[in-house]
Amino acid sequence: MSKHRISAFTIMEVTVAMLIASIAIGITYTVYTIVSRSYAIYKVKNNNMAVLIRLDELLKNDFEHAAIISKTQNGLVFKSPDKLVIYEIEPDFIIRTSGITDTFKVKAPEINTAFENTPITEINAEEEQNRIDELQLIILFDTKKIPYHYYKLYSSVNLIQRNTNAVN
Repeated sequence: MSKHRISAFTIMEVTVAMLIASIAIGITYTVYTIVSRSYAIYKVKNNNMAVLIRLDELLKNDFEHAAIISKTQNGLVFKSPDKLVIYEIEPDFIIRTSGITDTFKVKAPEINTAFENTPITEINAEEEQNRIDELQLIILFDTKKIPYHYYKLYSSVNLIQRNTNAVN
């Protein structure tokens, strides 16, 4: 036998090293799981918020550029000389049609419309009686109610054309 001693770790040292490594791996896996869940929740919230922001931008733009806004049985119609935009507002989603169709998956349980501070609750046979200049929309986002308010300022020419008895 050789009298040279070989340096090596004892079984106890190897066991302690493996125990420390398993604890580090367990902590890393737990942190990874928590971070990935948090990111998934963040991503869903961020996507839902992006939908709300896009809907708000489109409604503001449509209110600004429409010549006439009318209430229909299940939504709104925005008419301008060059474009027609239709919104179908359902409790669980909003569909916007203007050449292409956009679907916004938002909950809109409450919608109020008015013209000159008079609420429009019923749809009339004449389109002119369904004209609105104000929309109040309540949207549920993460169990919170978010109010949106849009207002249309009609031009005097537009309002005079509306009332045939108006004096020029």
